[in-house]
Amino acid sequence: MRLRSGVDAAKVGFAGSFARWLRNPLRWFLGISLSSQFLVGLGLVLSLALASLAYWINTRATTRLLDASADTAAFYMQNLLQPHVQTLGRGEPLHPVDLVALHNLTNAFRDQGHFLAIKIWSRDGKLIFSPKEHVVEAHPDNEIFEALEGNVLGRFPDLGDSAHDAERALGVKLYEIYAPLRDLETGSILAVGEFYQNADVIRAALVNSATRTWMFVAPLALTVFTMLFLIVRRGSLTIERQNAELRRQFSEREQLLMRNSELHRSIAEASQKAAGIDELSKRRIGLELHDGACQLLSYLVLEIDRLERVIRSPNGADASKAGKIVDEIGKVARDTMTEIRAISRGLVSPHLGAAKDLNVLLETIASDHKRRTGAEVALELAPDPPDFPETTRLTLGRIVQEAFTNAAKHAPGSSAKIETYQSDGSFVVRVSNSGSDAAAEAMQPSEGGDGGLGLPGMTFRAQSLGGTLEFRKLAPRGAQVICRVPIEAEAD
Repeated sequence: MRLRSGVDAAKVGFAGSFARWLRNPLRWFLGISLSSQFLVGLGLVLSLALASLAYWINTRATTRLLDASADTAAFYMQNLLQPHVQTLGRGEPLHPVDLVALHNLTNAFRDQGHFLAIKIWSRDGKLIFSPKEHVVEAHPDNEIFEALEGNVLGRFPDLGDSAHDAERALGVKLYEIYAPLRDLETGSILAVGEFYQNADVIRAALVNSATRTWMFVAPLALTVFTMLFLIVRRGSLTIERQNAELRRQFSEREQLLMRNSELHRSIAEASQKAAGIDELSKRRIGLELHDGACQLLSYLVLEIDRLERVIRSPNGADASKAGKIVDEIGKVARDTMTEIRAISRGLVSPHLGAAKDLNVLLETIASDHKRRTGAEVALELAPDPPDFPETTRLTLGRIVQEAFTNAAKHAPGSSAKIETYQSDGSFVVRVSNSGSDAAAEAMQPSEGGDGGLGLPGMTFRAQSLGGTLEFRKLAPRGAQVICRVPIEAEAD
C-alpha cells in the first residue's frame, strides 16, 4: 500500500475537519476553546455590523457626493447656457446665433470628454435644443417637474429606452442632471437644461469615497476586535488554568483516596493478623501453662496429699519420709516458679509501662536482657526522641524485646546493639546481634506454617504503627532488624 506524503496527510486531515464542520457545525463550535468561540462569534457579528455601517456611510457619502456634483455641474452649466435662452422670456424662439453658440458649447464639452450631450426643454416639455437637430420629442412633465420648481436633479439614467438612443450611441456610462435656466433680469424659470456628464469622473470620485470610508472603518473594526479578543482571551486562559488546576487537584485527591483506601486495607489486614498473633500467643501460653506449670502444680498437690497421709498415719510421723516429701515439694515449687517466669518472660513488665520516654524504655529493656542472659547490649540512642504516645512506645519496645528473644534463643550469649535515629521523616529503631548464621536463618519469616511468632509478629506491630520492618543478614555472622515509623503521624 502506498504511503501518503506529509502534504497529502495534511490535506486529508483538513478535509476531514472541514467535513466534520459541515456535518455538525454546532458540535464543532462547542468543541473549541472559549476564546476561539468568541473569536468566531465576534468576527461574524462585527463583520456584519461594520459592513452594514460601512455600507450606510458609503451610501450617505455617495448621495452627498452626487448631490454636490450635480449642484456644481448645474451651477457651471447655468452660467454658460442661460445667456443663450433669454429670448424665451420675450416669447420668441431661440435665435440662430444662440443655437450656433449652444452647438459650439456642446462640441467643445464633447471634445473635452466631460459633458457629452446638452438638451434644453421648454416649460411645457418641448425639446427646443439638441445636438441632433432631427430629434424632436416631448419630455414627460414628471421628469422635469422638480427642475421647474427650481431644484437641481441628478441621476443615472436608463439608456435602454428609445428616448436615449443618441446618448446610448456614445458608448459610455452617463450621469444625467436637470437644472432650471432662469431669466437674468427677473429670475423666473424660462427652460430646463439637461446635461449628460461622463460618469467615469463620478465613478472615480465614488471609488475614492468608498476607499476612504473603508480606510476609516477597517482600522476601527480591527482595533475593537483586537481589544475585545484580548480581554476574552485573558479570561479564557484564566478559566483554562483554573480548569487544569481543578483537574490536577481532583487527580491528586483521587490518588490520595486510593492511597488512603490501600492504607485502611493494610491496617485492617495488619489488625486481623495481629489479632491472630495475639490469639496464637494466648494458645501458646495456655499450652505451656498446661503442659508445664499445671503439671508441676498437680504433682505438687499429690505430694502435699502424700505428706498429709504420712503425718496423719496411725503409726506416727516418719520424719525421714516426711523430710524427703518436703524436699520434693520445695523442688517442685521452685521448678514451677521457674516455669512460670519463663512463660511470662515475654510479657510487658509493669516497670516498662512506667517509662517516661522511649530512651528510658529501651535502656530498661537492654538492662533486663543483660540481667537474664548475661549478654552485652550497646546503646546508641538519639538524644531527643519524638514524643510518641505510650502505645507507640510500648509497641516499639515489644519489637526490641522480640528481637532480643530471638537472638537469645538462636544465638545464646551473642552481643546486641540498639540504635535510634531520624531519617527522611521517619524514626528508625535498629537492633543488631553478633550471632551465628543459624541465628539469621531462624529469624526469617516461617513459610512452613509451624506457628512461628518472632519476625511476623514484629512485622505486624510495625505495620500497625503505619511503619515498616526490614530484616537483614550481616556478614560474616549476625542479623539485624530495622523498624521505621513515620514521625508526624505517630506524634499526632
